Amino acid sequence: VGNNTYIVTTIVDDNGCENQNIINSQDIYVNPLPDINIAVAPNPICVGDNSTLLFSAPNGTAPYVVDYLAGGITATENVPGAGANVQVNPITTTTYELTFVTDSKGCTSPLSDNATLVVNEIPQVTLNSPSETCDGDLIQLKFNFTAGVAPWIVNYSINGVSTVIPISNAIDLISISPSSQTVYTINSVTDNNNCINNIAQTITINTNPLPEIELSGGGSICADGSTKDVIFTTTSGTPPYNLNYSAGLNPNFVSNIGTIYTVTTNQAGAYSIQNLTDSKGCKAIAITGSAYVNINPLPN
Repeated sequence: VGNNTYIVTTIVDDNGCENQNIINSQDIYVNPLPDINIAVAPNPICVGDNSTLLFSAPNGTAPYVVDYLAGGITATENVPGAGANVQVNPITTTTYELTFVTDSKGCTSPLSDNATLVVNEIPQVTLNSPSETCDGDLIQLKFNFTAGVAPWIVNYSINGVSTVIPISNAIDLISISPSSQTVYTINSVTDNNNCINNIAQTITINTNPLPEIELSGGGSICADGSTKDVIFTTTSGTPPYNLNYSAGLNPNFVSNIGTIYTVTTNQAGAYSIQNLTDSKGCKAIAITGSAYVNINPLPN
């Protein structure tokens, strides 16, 4: 390889006579076979990011024409003396394999160098929860990851106030108990490959107030068919209501009642409330008042 100078220094014929003329030298220049190396950086990347193929030439005479495979698809690149940088952004992991090179002298070489660019997927998550709850109830905020590598770092906000939480499981739950209407918004999620998805998924949870009920009425009556009113007065909550109450030892159930429900009765005994549920399924915990019906016998 390189310049080679050839010269005939002497020639003797069969009679033993040597040459008397001057013989000029001849130069033969042997070009090296071209070679191309390939690398890729940065590596790995996330879907949507760019990387660069780096072509370098340790041997041969620039410029070069390089044939290569990009994920099995034939491609060609012109490589100058300083090398070449080619920007790529595949959506899946791709191998770039050099196959053949020709330099400016027409020298050719088969190639075998290759570089694999790892492309990591973008994390994906969906947020779910009941759209309604009752004040004081515990519900679950569900994170469902369908892409990316655990653990994930979720940046989300509660009524505009940001918070960050790490999650290790593809399906995970957070217990919450909002006391008023609350808006949860996922702002971004980052997985263990540092791939980021800036999403904006929002859910709104409405918190319904608990119903409150008061028992009143009753009193003493004569055993002559007279009656007394036992009154159930409900405040807050969402009507209609379902009511469980007892009259003495007798249980009673009524449904779809309004805010004031009156029982006109001559049944003796103490009246009490066991349970009140509104149309949202919220149960009363504030139960107050009492009622007692006393029946006096008639005189004989």
